[in-house]
Amino acid sequence: MVRRYSDADTHSLLVEGGVPARPNCYVDRPSELKKVRSALHLLKEGGGWVILHSLSGSGKSVLAAEAVRSADIISDYFPGGVYWVSVGQLDHSKLLTHMQNLCLRLGTDVQHLPNNVEQAKERLRQVFSRELPKSLLVLDDVWSTHVVKAFDIQCRILLTTRDSSITEVVSGPVHKVTLSPGLSKEQSLGAFAMWTERKVADLPPEASLIYKECRGLPLAITLIGALLKDHPNRWVFYLSKLRQRDMRRIKKMLAYEHQTLAEAIDMSISNLDPHNSKYYRDFAVFGDGMKIPTAVFCTLWDMGKEDVEDTMKTLSEKSLVYQQPRELGFDDFVYSVHDLQMDFLKLTCPDITALHRKLVEGYRHNSDGDFSLLPNDGYIHWFLLNHLLKARFYSEIIFLLLNLRFIESKVHVTGPADLLHDYIRYGRIVIHENLAKKKDFERFISINAHLLVGSEKPDLMQLALCQPSESEVYKQAYEIASGVCHSKDVYLDWCNKASVPNACLLTTKLHKGSVCYACFTPDGSKVFSAARDSVVKLWDAQAGQELFTFRGHKDSVNGCSLSANGQYLVTCSSDHTVKLWEVDKKLLEKIPEEVTDSPPIQEHRNPSPNIKDETTHPMFQDVALSMSTSDSEEDNAMHTFTGHTGDVYACAFSNSGDRIVTCSLDSSVRVWNAETYEQELIITGHKRAVNVCCFSPDDKTILSCSEDQTVCIWDAQIGELRLTYQGHDSAVTSASFSKDGLLVASSADDQIQIWEASTGKCCQTFYTISGNAILCCSLSPDSSLVAGGLSSYSIQLWSMGTATTLAVYKGHTGWVYSLHFSPDGKQLMSASDDETVMIWAVQSERVSKCLSIRRDFSVNFCDKTGVTIAAPDFKNRVVVVQGDEATVQLQTNIEPSRIRCCTLSPDRTTVAYGSENGNLKVIRISSGVTSEGRPLKGHTATVRWATFSSNSQTLVTSSEDFTLRIWSIKDGSCIVCASHTDVVWRCQFFDNDMHILSCSSDGTLKVWKTETGMLEMTCAGHREWILCCDVSPDDKLLLSASVDCRLKLWSSQDGRLLRTFTGHSDCVRSCRFSRCSRLVASGDDQGFVFLWDVEEGLLRVLSRHEGWVTDVHFSADSQMVISASDTVKFWRQTSGELLQTFHIRGSFVKYVAPSTDFNTFVTVDNAGTLYILKRILPAV
Repeated sequence: MVRRYSDADTHSLLVEGGVPARPNCYVDRPSELKKVRSALHLLKEGGGWVILHSLSGSGKSVLAAEAVRSADIISDYFPGGVYWVSVGQLDHSKLLTHMQNLCLRLGTDVQHLPNNVEQAKERLRQVFSRELPKSLLVLDDVWSTHVVKAFDIQCRILLTTRDSSITEVVSGPVHKVTLSPGLSKEQSLGAFAMWTERKVADLPPEASLIYKECRGLPLAITLIGALLKDHPNRWVFYLSKLRQRDMRRIKKMLAYEHQTLAEAIDMSISNLDPHNSKYYRDFAVFGDGMKIPTAVFCTLWDMGKEDVEDTMKTLSEKSLVYQQPRELGFDDFVYSVHDLQMDFLKLTCPDITALHRKLVEGYRHNSDGDFSLLPNDGYIHWFLLNHLLKARFYSEIIFLLLNLRFIESKVHVTGPADLLHDYIRYGRIVIHENLAKKKDFERFISINAHLLVGSEKPDLMQLALCQPSESEVYKQAYEIASGVCHSKDVYLDWCNKASVPNACLLTTKLHKGSVCYACFTPDGSKVFSAARDSVVKLWDAQAGQELFTFRGHKDSVNGCSLSANGQYLVTCSSDHTVKLWEVDKKLLEKIPEEVTDSPPIQEHRNPSPNIKDETTHPMFQDVALSMSTSDSEEDNAMHTFTGHTGDVYACAFSNSGDRIVTCSLDSSVRVWNAETYEQELIITGHKRAVNVCCFSPDDKTILSCSEDQTVCIWDAQIGELRLTYQGHDSAVTSASFSKDGLLVASSADDQIQIWEASTGKCCQTFYTISGNAILCCSLSPDSSLVAGGLSSYSIQLWSMGTATTLAVYKGHTGWVYSLHFSPDGKQLMSASDDETVMIWAVQSERVSKCLSIRRDFSVNFCDKTGVTIAAPDFKNRVVVVQGDEATVQLQTNIEPSRIRCCTLSPDRTTVAYGSENGNLKVIRISSGVTSEGRPLKGHTATVRWATFSSNSQTLVTSSEDFTLRIWSIKDGSCIVCASHTDVVWRCQFFDNDMHILSCSSDGTLKVWKTETGMLEMTCAGHREWILCCDVSPDDKLLLSASVDCRLKLWSSQDGRLLRTFTGHSDCVRSCRFSRCSRLVASGDDQGFVFLWDVEEGLLRVLSRHEGWVTDVHFSADSQMVISASDTVKFWRQTSGELLQTFHIRGSFVKYVAPSTDFNTFVTVDNAGTLYILKRILPAV
């Protein structure tokens, strides 16, 4: 039975959904309301759109809210609720914020909010389709198509707009309702009667004349009505004011549809008492469409919260201010004014600069002069720099942009996107001597942006300590970290970072929408980028300077291609068209303007004419709209190809330049003549959307990949199918030929497959880290490298020869849509949903020129010589490095198979290492820079673990051949320990090296006599593999961690099971005793670290990593715990407090090794990056 909502239930539901309350003086418009509700009735059976369209100030929002303010409407149509989103003019980053806020209101996973618009769109689609199928989403005051596309989630949507054409891009049925622009005479007179508390028949003749002057505009009628409520006998006076000419100048500037509105606003303000009039005029300091929290007015007016709310109540009653409760979790209000009223306030403000200074000084007082200490009031961190600009405090903008404490304060509130916008908006203010510092900060934020958008905000100071030592960012961070007064117990200096190159060369943010595609020009000096802001931009690849903008498409530009001779550009768009452009060769030869010396900008003077406020934030629309560009807004394309019936996803020139191939959502591939503009071929073999297409290097065939899970090769002349590749089992996102045309790389799901173009035979498959989806792939010009753009916002680079990961590039904050190698293969360019294009240094030679080692390392700490580290590299050699600079001391010859374990002797003289083929070798470190190890023969399968005795004379190894072997380093003899029935994963000495502990996939621990190899005891009790084991420092207890989610404690004397620790819900992969032998730490594949007392059981759970916890350690005093996973985390053992997170360049680490004093740490990530970390101790 369908639930029937009462009026009270309906009111509560609408308040919860954020639907605005009915205005103080609501004018009933029954005919308009009926039209809206009739349209909503059409949504009863399924998804679709109802579009309310009319002029500004016509009451669209009021009618939309009133249409759902009915118990019958809610009960019959939308029992799942109504969710109201006030939109306005939004840029891409602010749109994401709105979508994230809606996700929060709907109760989705608050710990993992979507990090880009596409993710948010998919999250909302799932919520509305699965959990709220009978609800209504209201989008109020929508201005642009990119907002409509973002919310095209196949649910029921009511939308208000001034431009009904913006909904032409949506899917599903659309029902347009055009509202009359004004109230009828009867409705207007009824409103006046309501305001003045008299009958319509008793209204004076001036009432009709006022209606005529206002032309029924609801906003004007409401303003006049509010005045008449206080002064019901001033009909003649207000009529005369409406007819006066003294406001004509302002009316002309405001360009209102109704010319009397300026007088109505002016009269409303003049009727206020002097204090309230002044307060109201202060709204001019804010941007259009902004909802300002109470706390901001407390600062601006130096008032208490209650006084501000009383003042706003008065203004609200006069219909001058709109008041509504702040979002869920706040107990105050936000305030806004109609954009027409805001226009009036800005144009009549006598000194806007002084007003901005007033607001700035208020915040300066609240923060004791240090803007980094500003509390988050929901406003000022977003807009302080803009107010400083408008107040002409230019040197303060420079100071804040180059101040790490302020950057930390701001970025934790606004995220990195807005801050990166700030460096673009205000970058020209920065004088020449500070340009290097500005680049340091901009680069720092850019390369760490992917971390700063996460739900767990990182410590910005720790990130800054990983910057180059000569950068201003690092210098400020080190000064803060080494100071006496800071709240962190752990700050880490990455000692060897100078030997690890930073691959990011350039980050550009030239577009105001997701960048769908970017490619280099043939000489690699310039870049063309295509984006969802409907334009293609040409810019310099070294300086990032924009050179030209190609305008003409009406929707997202999804791809572009430059002809081989550089004369023509072809672009494709979601507007279903393909355009051909002539490219001015002078642009391709243009050299970026050099930066010249300029004098400092003095306070209180007019800004330099070179300063442009390039913001896209709605707060700055008044500036953004006034900006001029050198590029024509007209469509200057040579020709527009039409024929596709859906979004055109890709386009490419033939290598000869006389033909163009395109593919589309309509499942077709089409070939066009670039000279005659005729359509030559229509290829319709795919069953679903075609994502990518291109010509082969010899132009004889065409390659296409599709959502139908196939990649096809077609005859380029007749369109005949030559080959269908069906190696993928999901939609194919990308495909391309190698430069010689012999190979094809195609991506789908979590893998890239390399196959022969002639036969379709798969040659190689590359898998991504942690199963991330691949959205695009690219082969290097010499086919030695393959790159994939991942759904985790990172880029993975593999070697074609060894199939190993060479690098993982991190920096984007959204999906990577496009990858493109430079013509010389030395750079890789990525285009992303985060509106940026990044250029990376390709690290194809990193293994040979830079230290790059695997995660199976061994380390020895020494006070005199520093750290000594031994590890295999990616060429299957063992490398020994020493000191904080990681200087290479030894490098062995290349082994025939992968080295799986490596260990240093305690005396730092010998290294032992084992391989997948069962080979085991030992080598003296003093034997030379390049040496051959001495073989120890015996194992017949992969050697998984090796460790020396404390005197360095004995070595024990474990293997996949189910055995342990105890070796004499002196003569190479060994004792075989054979009792396990499956892989032996680990082994270790204990009891003064008299005994050895081993763990195996057979689910047992075993204890062996070192001298004889005799089995002394077996600890059996686990149902699955044991992956990790440990011995308590007092040698009394044994510990085992298993795939069966359990941790077991055993007696080392007789093998008795003492305790089973339960609580983990996934495989327990790591475990460790504390130095005092009373505590145990364990890590699981869910990312949790559990702390246990050996007598009392579970103490606390440390939450958490995003990947497997592969290693854990206690400090010597047991007060701190360190854990290794996708990051390295430091915890306070006694409280579970997270003290620090160290973010790695790669995706995960296997081990972390702490020094005894817990001041030095060593780890290696999956990309081969070595980290030698030292705690920064506060100055005494």
